[in-house]
Amino acid sequence: MNPSPSNPRNSIRILLLSIAAMVVGAAAITQQSLWMDEGSGAFKALIPDFKTWWAMTMRLGGSDTQMPVYMFLLWVWAQLGAISEFALRAINLPWLILAVLALRNVRFWPLVCLTSPFVLYYTGELRPYAMQIAAGAVAAAAMGKIIAARERQDFSGLHVACFAGLLLASSSLTAAVWAAGLSAGIVIIRPDWLAKKAFWFRVLPWLAGGLVIASYYAFTLFKGYRATGIEGGGILSVFFGFYEMIGLLGLGPGRNELRAGPSTILPSLAILIPAALCIGTAWVFGFKTWFEKTPARCVAGVACAVLLPILVLTAVGLLQDFRVLGRHFSPAMPAVLLPIALAFSAGGRFKSLPALAASLAVAFMLASSIGLRILERHARDDYRTAANLGIDALEKGRSVWWQADMNATRYYAYRRGGMPLVNDIQLLESEPPTSLMFADMVVINRPDLRHAGNNYRAELKRNLFKPTASFTGFEVWETK
Repeated sequence: MNPSPSNPRNSIRILLLSIAAMVVGAAAITQQSLWMDEGSGAFKALIPDFKTWWAMTMRLGGSDTQMPVYMFLLWVWAQLGAISEFALRAINLPWLILAVLALRNVRFWPLVCLTSPFVLYYTGELRPYAMQIAAGAVAAAAMGKIIAARERQDFSGLHVACFAGLLLASSSLTAAVWAAGLSAGIVIIRPDWLAKKAFWFRVLPWLAGGLVIASYYAFTLFKGYRATGIEGGGILSVFFGFYEMIGLLGLGPGRNELRAGPSTILPSLAILIPAALCIGTAWVFGFKTWFEKTPARCVAGVACAVLLPILVLTAVGLLQDFRVLGRHFSPAMPAVLLPIALAFSAGGRFKSLPALAASLAVAFMLASSIGLRILERHARDDYRTAANLGIDALEKGRSVWWQADMNATRYYAYRRGGMPLVNDIQLLESEPPTSLMFADMVVINRPDLRHAGNNYRAELKRNLFKPTASFTGFEVWETK
């Protein structure tokens, strides 16, 4: 039985869980440099008035234009005084709290959620993925209510599901695919609702909100706004997404190492294989427990809500210049973590085995979370150091060929010298050296992507450049 909301003990539990989520989330957030995608939203959030912020968002374009609610909330957050890396990323703490509380009646959900490397990593990233994880948790709670009340003639869970869908759709264009999957799943579970006028009366306001969001996305696509085209990673990048989601990333090589080649994972297999087996075993035990108690139609509805968006996004990644990664599957995190939570209480012939597997899974996930938080190989691209090196060179009258994102650079220029310095560094974009012959310094972010298949080092050496610095995500070359 779910505890009554009016029960004082339930209120205390909600308070304690909120505090726990706040503390764990704050520990997961770092003062690391903002990387490319984070810097894009952060720089625009520094603009003091809404009209100019909106104009700048439309002018710079990119995927930020298709994350409307999150970017607006980020702008509001910055106006309240959140300027530093930690303060800006702290905007995700309420989403982590919501994710924990949404499924708090699943006994071990808070424990599993707050040890998940995926959940904690994206709580510490200035992008809408923590928001989408929270929306996914709300959606899972709503589907649980709908399944539990399937024999009744009321609309239990409907408004919660609509809220989750609208939250997903407003967070980003890719998450709108998950909102569509959620809708399809609910229709499979309760097709009888479609024939009831009361159902349409209840969902009409939510549909109006969805129509507004859909119209906005249609406007952005018509105007040509979209995420920066990157050669898709195909099925391999999707596999990496699942590798990241199940909680193994912190135990293995960092993202930059993995991009260099799949073979970089080989030295870590001694820890990755036992971790994957424990996490997978716990998931199977938990899923089996849920599957045996759930009607086939409801299983089909949940499967549709989870698998349909995965298939759609994977197809888009294969057919378009769009790299599908684990973060694009953020709303599916409850499908990954809930079975592990259920495994703690799973019955069956060997009652202690599921709990043991779940305990080991949580231990591995916690170790992975700590690795992601403290190990240098998992640090984000260091735009802070790169920007300062570039600005120092410009101030000395040197010519800099800047092969990196400009928005994160503008953010750090603003932190260092306000808008006058932001205007000064615009020449990195507007007046780059016409060739290596006229450059004194070359700063390259992620050369494996920017110069894929090209021997850029040989070209730099032929032009008398030497490597002078290398740090997370960057190489710096200089010539006398």
